[in-house]
Amino acid sequence: MKRKKLKYFVCACVLVYIYYFFGVSDYLFSKNFEEDFDYPLNVNIKTIVDDIMAGKKSTVTPINFYPYRFLTNSGKCSTIEKLDLFIVVKSARSHFGHRNAIRQTFGQENLPGRIVKTLFFLGIDRQPKTDLQKKIDQEMSQYKDIIQIDFIDDYYNNTIKTMMSFRWVYEHCSTADFYLFTDDDMYISVNNLFDYVHDKTEGRKSNVVSKNEEDEFMIQTPETERDENLFAGYVFESAPQRFRTSKWRVSLDEYRWNKWPPYVTAGAYVLSNKSMKVMYIASLFVKHFRFDDIYLGIVAKKVGIKPIHCPDFHFYKKKYTKEDYRSVIASHGYGNHDELVKVWNEQNKNI
Repeated sequence: MKRKKLKYFVCACVLVYIYYFFGVSDYLFSKNFEEDFDYPLNVNIKTIVDDIMAGKKSTVTPINFYPYRFLTNSGKCSTIEKLDLFIVVKSARSHFGHRNAIRQTFGQENLPGRIVKTLFFLGIDRQPKTDLQKKIDQEMSQYKDIIQIDFIDDYYNNTIKTMMSFRWVYEHCSTADFYLFTDDDMYISVNNLFDYVHDKTEGRKSNVVSKNEEDEFMIQTPETERDENLFAGYVFESAPQRFRTSKWRVSLDEYRWNKWPPYVTAGAYVLSNKSMKVMYIASLFVKHFRFDDIYLGIVAKKVGIKPIHCPDFHFYKKKYTKEDYRSVIASHGYGNHDELVKVWNEQNKNI
């Protein structure tokens, strides 16, 4: 009898552990995404953005303006009326080799017949006067292509890095037809990217954010010409991870729904001029979320932009052969700098 009770007790403990470890309750009590998605702000964000893009005032107060400063700046856009492409590279502070490899490959700005600019975006360390920061300072002085921001640069602050880079291009370089956001361990074919987006949009002028005396927020935007809401890359449709020990665990307090909106993996994605502006403005009214690709998917959902799946963006490292890479726009996993340079040179030597 005692052995039987012990057996029941052990089974009960196992079930409780499984229930807790796998976050069963979170799965059971999550809300239906298709029927009940209302991520804050629970207002019509699209109407707010449309009004602001048309130069009208919004009486809705933004909830998500990050309180960080740009510690460096760049004059790359100060004398240029129009850019074909602006490349935003989200880079880790210690990745000096990654940045140098990019400068030799897809970050080059001398494409025939195209005006392309590239900048690297970095955060800071908790200790401001480290040897690492001194090396970064030297790199910034030499290349003048790094925007450093005063937030702590770690994995769970990726959304801050992403949206601060959105803010920088919105405020300082809003003249590009397209914006490519990429991690610093990607292979990118800029020529293939242009083939994909060449007929999507026209260049734009910069915008100004201001606040009037009645606490009404106004973002002044000049009239736009023909444009497309392009937001493209490798699109996922998946559900939140609820396992207790997972680094990607998301509790119901953070996100109550059983599915994510369709989202583009953060390794590399491209936006049209209009989409960049719309999504940046919308982000001011959409609650922060710590995973940047999910957050951009939420923002896109709130403003009615449908992410476009492009299979030539590879979120994994696509095995290299000369022929198989002819159509590749992006491939992840190029931490080996020599490999990136070799592959890029072989793919671009006849261009």
